[in-house]
Amino acid sequence: MLAAASFAASATNHDLGTLDSSGPDSSPFGYKISTVGEFNDYLTFTLDVASATAFGTQQNFTATTQITGFGAELMNVTGGTFAPITTGSQQSLSWSGSLAAGEYTVHVWGITPVKNLSYSGTVTATPVPEPETYGMMLGGLALVGAIARRKAKKAA
Repeated sequence: MLAAASFAASATNHDLGTLDSSGPDSSPFGYKISTVGEFNDYLTFTLDVASATAFGTQQNFTATTQITGFGAELMNVTGGTFAPITTGSQQSLSWSGSLAAGEYTVHVWGITPVKNLSYSGTVTATPVPEPETYGMMLGGLALVGAIARRKAKKAA
């Protein structure tokens, strides 16, 4: 019981900023966990337009440095919880889906057996065109098709 009480818990907030809506954008990150025991990190990012979004993080470990209970959740999003996939000496967490414009927070947690473990990752967003954009594109294609058809009739 005394050993369990000696573990510290840490909670840290990180702002990844606004992902640029002019094209695909990503925000890489890397964090060192300076305490032994439970940690809770909150990574906040903003989307200024609806985007196809992906979040991924990983931790490389040895037999004595694996984060236990490593997990994450995209808060306030249905289906936003993701569990680790362990391959060899690496644990990874990932999520992808479409998100509306707004501010989002990813909660990453786990328990560290030693000080100064780290994990890294990336949030990536690719803007999703609005329905009006598709309508304009289809209208333009129809106009080009009509012009090409008219020219083909005149040439015949």
